[in-house]
Amino acid sequence: MKTPRPESLTDTIERLKRQLARERQARHDAEQVAETSTRRLYREKLKLHAISQVATQTHGSMRLRQATQEALKALLKHTVWRYCRVVYKPFDNITPPVRVSALCEGENPLTRPGDSLTASARVWLERASPLEFRTDERITHEKRWPENMPRRFLCGIGIGEQCMGAVELFSYLEDDDAAFSQEMVLALVRELSHVYKSERDRQAIERMAWRDVLTGALNRAAFFRDLETITIDTQPLALLYLDLDGFGEINEEHGHEIADRYLFEIARRLESEPLSRSVARLGSDEFVLLLPLIDVAHADMVVRDLLFDLQQPLMLDHFRIEPSFSAGLAVYPDDASDGHALFYAADTALSHAREEGSTSLRRFDAEIAEQLERRKQLALRVRQAVAQREFVAFFQPIVSRDHQIVGAEALLRWQAPDAPGPAEFIPYMEEQGLIREVGRQMLHDVIHTAARWRREHDGFQNISVNVSPLQLREEAFVNHVTHALEKSGLPASCLILEITESLYIRAEKPVLERLARLRALGVRLALDDFGTGYSALSYLQWMPLDILKIDKSFVIKLAEAHSGRDITIVRAIIQIAQACGLDVTAEGIETAEVAHIMCELGAHCLQGYHFSRPLSEEAMTSLLQSSATPPPPFKASITG
Repeated sequence: MKTPRPESLTDTIERLKRQLARERQARHDAEQVAETSTRRLYREKLKLHAISQVATQTHGSMRLRQATQEALKALLKHTVWRYCRVVYKPFDNITPPVRVSALCEGENPLTRPGDSLTASARVWLERASPLEFRTDERITHEKRWPENMPRRFLCGIGIGEQCMGAVELFSYLEDDDAAFSQEMVLALVRELSHVYKSERDRQAIERMAWRDVLTGALNRAAFFRDLETITIDTQPLALLYLDLDGFGEINEEHGHEIADRYLFEIARRLESEPLSRSVARLGSDEFVLLLPLIDVAHADMVVRDLLFDLQQPLMLDHFRIEPSFSAGLAVYPDDASDGHALFYAADTALSHAREEGSTSLRRFDAEIAEQLERRKQLALRVRQAVAQREFVAFFQPIVSRDHQIVGAEALLRWQAPDAPGPAEFIPYMEEQGLIREVGRQMLHDVIHTAARWRREHDGFQNISVNVSPLQLREEAFVNHVTHALEKSGLPASCLILEITESLYIRAEKPVLERLARLRALGVRLALDDFGTGYSALSYLQWMPLDILKIDKSFVIKLAEAHSGRDITIVRAIIQIAQACGLDVTAEGIETAEVAHIMCELGAHCLQGYHFSRPLSEEAMTSLLQSSATPPPPFKASITG
């Protein structure tokens, strides 16, 4: 075997040189990779910090603007762009666009008042998609293009495929790291898209809760929320309560579409009044607004000028409509010491204005104050009646589709000579907190009565009880219900608690938790008077409900001529309720024909004077024993 020839010194040196060169190249490559990774990590850190500054802005009406300001400051600090602006399209047809811009002067990015995009950017935005971008340079002079900044970057902001705004950036410098600048812009634009969507959704939910769907004015809940701030307001305020005269005639003569547009235009006129602070639609044709005053002496003059403008004719699809109204006026602090008292004063003044005829204004005065005093006396009488147990439960039967009595609704009545009806005394009881005591006793008695009826009459299934929001705010309410059910032996599923939509508008967490606990027991929940007040079909998606009670205002007109629209509305409500797994009870059935129509439309249960007026416990017991039911319903076909 041959022995290898020893390596010469020259060969050894050459080999070591090659090895050293390879090691140097490897070290250089590793350093390049490390430098690139470090630079990339630093870039990601900058982007992450900028994104977190945008994302962590507090919630509120200014969140979108504040988040956008943070994004622009980050762009001014970390990129070549020296002038930045962002413009978002409006969330709806009422609010204005949101505009934010910033100019970098020296080392300090300064927030500037927002301004519009350039004309070329607006044209580009109309056909752009979210995250679509382009870089260009100014060729000719263009308004709103900053002087001495020829370079521009445009990027669309939006949700899905819909572009809802744009970022427009300018600079006079060449970009040494265009890739990083582009990454930074796109990262921040993505985050601003999320903030925009969040704010749009928040405003939509808030609008649903606090705005009237038809006119865009405040709803009843929002207005009374604003009234609570009056006691801390040192400025005089006028509260004007308007009832539009002849609205029913406009509806019948010109149709629902023109009538709806009429209400919308009235709301716009009221909101356009420079002094208007809160404009709300309280009912079908009732509006109310607050007007800050320089002094109380100017109240009448300000209001009369506003009403003069409101009276000017409206042209709606070639129809000339001259608005007329009755108005009640009350002034804080002369006529009332807090917001709710001010509202009741204006409401009472409006009642007097109605008596005086069309297009009249009545200011709260001594005569009206005397009436309020009588209301206070009635409140005192209510308190005495509670102490003397003069409030009792009456029962209105609820019948099935085949006209068998399957349950009853318990209704509070005042058993005393010359006692007013529930529409008058229940508000007093709620104002004074007496509804808790009376409601607790009534609930206990009614549950025991229903348990006895269920044992004695096979067809009797359930009892419905109206529950005030004040009762549900009581911490021990669930325990009261549980105790009454256990003592009486009535199954929880046989108890139906009827609640109003206003309870859900407020969405008080403790109340909703109590309702959830009641449902867990098996108690069923019914939404009473659906279709009035704050109705929004979207609430049915998250309300913990079992039964929907259609308000009698929808039901009572079904048998009248030209009732096709009402039938269509009721049919749609029933179909939606059934799709949500809810049973439907129709209130206000006063004729056999209406009963038949509601059965054909799909109502599960019926209730109204056609079957029986509210009865005392003894009369209801006799009715169950006799199994008396009204004659078969009138047979008529539905024409709508």
